[in-house]
Amino acid sequence: MRRHTKAAVVVTTLGALSFSAYAANAADTAGSINTGSGAAAESASWNHGTAQVNKRIMQQFTSQFLPTNDPALAKKFISPDIVMHFAGTTQQGLDTYRGIVAANMKAFPDLKWTVQDMRAEGDTVAIRYTMDGTHEGPFAGYEGTGKKVHAESMAFYRLAHGKIVEERAQLDMLTILQQIGAIPAA
Repeated sequence: MRRHTKAAVVVTTLGALSFSAYAANAADTAGSINTGSGAAAESASWNHGTAQVNKRIMQQFTSQFLPTNDPALAKKFISPDIVMHFAGTTQQGLDTYRGIVAANMKAFPDLKWTVQDMRAEGDTVAIRYTMDGTHEGPFAGYEGTGKKVHAESMAFYRLAHGKIVEERAQLDMLTILQQIGAIPAA
């Protein structure tokens, strides 16, 4: 079962890559706004504004960066110190993130992430994705099979100063492994 762990990390991160923001951390800023009468309304307004900015950043991240893994876009959307939580592991760093995206693109050259739903509140954006692709390269210890895969993923992104600083992702690895024939279908 251990050899499936690396695949889970790779695929989950793709979903998570989701595959970014330009506003300051809402929690830090909201505290400095909260200074008198009407401050609660100001704080709520600021958080809503931050959420909307973060949502726009994530829309750009998913439409521009995820399909390309472009290094310039990675620096634009992702903190160099990003922390990623998925498949029971924690990993860190922009280079690690890009490496995971690259491995997924090699395994599924026609990989497409489709945003099904996106919600934002304060410094956090939640995205529900579908993933579609053809298993053409090494994945989870299995060489390419030529089989089509379709799976769902969910990820929470925390943004600060216009960049993704943390990602918590969950990909339906069971479905992917069943579809490529790595484990029997139920």
